[in-house]
Amino acid sequence: MNFSQLRFTKAAYELGSFTKAAHACNVTQPTLSNGISKLETELNNKIFNRTTRFVGLTEFGQTLMPKISSILSIQNAIYCDAKSSGQNKRKIIQIGFSPLIDSHVFTKLIASYKMNNKDIEIIFTEDNLNQLELKLANRELDLILVPITEKTSKNNEMLLYSEDLVVVVPSQPQKSHVLVSAIRDKTFIMVPDSCGLSTITRAILQTTSKSVNEYKGKALSYQVLADWALNGLGLAILPKSKTAAHMHTQKLHKSNTQIQIHYKAKWLSKEHSLLSGLLVHFTQNVAIYLEQAYPEKTP
Repeated sequence: MNFSQLRFTKAAYELGSFTKAAHACNVTQPTLSNGISKLETELNNKIFNRTTRFVGLTEFGQTLMPKISSILSIQNAIYCDAKSSGQNKRKIIQIGFSPLIDSHVFTKLIASYKMNNKDIEIIFTEDNLNQLELKLANRELDLILVPITEKTSKNNEMLLYSEDLVVVVPSQPQKSHVLVSAIRDKTFIMVPDSCGLSTITRAILQTTSKSVNEYKGKALSYQVLADWALNGLGLAILPKSKTAAHMHTQKLHKSNTQIQIHYKAKWLSKEHSLLSGLLVHFTQNVAIYLEQAYPEKTP
């Protein structure tokens, strides 16, 4: 049992919808549903009666909800006491990264922020999307840097940067780019869908009438994904920053438009007084550091 599960449960009860609760908690619906399900399993009791149109408390859930509200109120009071304490002098920002984020660029970007903020400690964590969302909701992280896997517009998010997606192919291609429509029927190698890349790949390739032809095996790293593609097991779609100079790649186009992957910064609350300065630093400097790292890739 953890605070995230309790917060998810309270939000689902108050809003009467798992979808609305996920939005309010700044997590994906599968993350929220899994959290509540794990809590129900641990307690060996159903908290909600669920249908496609209705979410309501069971008898056990009705008994439990006041206790959950009390626990969360106590948690919030403890955080408020800690923030107001004169002894709480340590300045820390905890940042979670998706493996898709270009860590080479962002460690340099954050190092430049630290040069003018030497009293602030930055702690990094790399994890999959669900875990990053959970840690953010549970206040174990202050900020997460992740790929955008669905179109949303929230006050607690901002676009960080975008980069080209490429297709890794087994031999030197004749053209520098390829249309999605020309490769849609090919076999594609995937990684486990924990970082968001497979979700993005399927969204690009699949249509209402045809699903993606996926290779039966799964690669556990981007390097293995590319190696398998180079050896003819299938094609692979990767951000350009995750490829190496020796790899055969083609830019991925839809019509005449280069397809890109987009990344965002996401936070739970700007009550963390240090976040605003860091986000301003990102906004002002991320393009500069990307251009330094990849001068030929930056528009």
